[in-house]
Formats: sequence, structure tokens, C-alpha cells
Amino acid sequence: MFMAIAVETFKHPEKKSNYRIWYLEMNSFMEVVGIGVMSRENLIENLFEHHQRTGSSNWRVFKKNEVVSAPIEIYDFIAQNINENTHFGNLPTLEEFQATLNALMMRLEIRSIA
Repeated sequence: MFMAIAVETFKHPEKKSNYRIWYLEMNSFMEVVGIGVMSRENLIENLFEHHQRTGSSNWRVFKKNEVVSAPIEIYDFIAQNINENTHFGNLPTLEEFQATLNALMMRLEIRSIA
């Protein structure tokens, strides 16, 4: 299972829709076993492939100002723009998520290197 935790947008106006999603990879005991980043297209492809094989979503999202996560479903991708479709418009930015980690005193830093 994967948990989308932050969105990283590009500064250039022509690339605004090409954003990357930061995520936690979790095992069956809901323990974090990895952290990664992937493009929006790769996440959608992963979700569709898993849904086709199993009939369910393997992605969840932790939106801003929420206390529980929600599943990312196929129907979330049927909309007009970035803030209407999926949950990515409601994800914290990388900087906002880092501020949360700092508040938790986790001594973990996440940042884009490329």
C-alpha cells in the first residue's frame, strides 16, 4: 500500500500540471518500509494496474487539515483541473510536510535533489 503525503510542483508555468507526488510505502502491518517520489502519470498508472488486477485501490492520501487518510479511487481522475481531480490539490507541499515533520521532532528531512 502507498500513502500520498506531499506534492511537489514545478515553478515554470508551462510545467504546473507536471507535478510529483511524495509517498510512503507501507507493509501489510501498516508500517512504513520506504519513502519515494513519482510523477502524477506513474501514480495513476500504478493505481489503474492494481485496480485492474485486484478491483481495489492500493493508494491512500493524507490531505491538508485532515486527521484520517482517504483512499484514492479511479473516479477521482474524472474532473476538469488539478484542484478538482484526485486529491493532489489538497496535498501539503513538500515544505509544509517538512514543517509537520519538524513539529513532530522526527529529525527526518525530505527535499527534492533533482
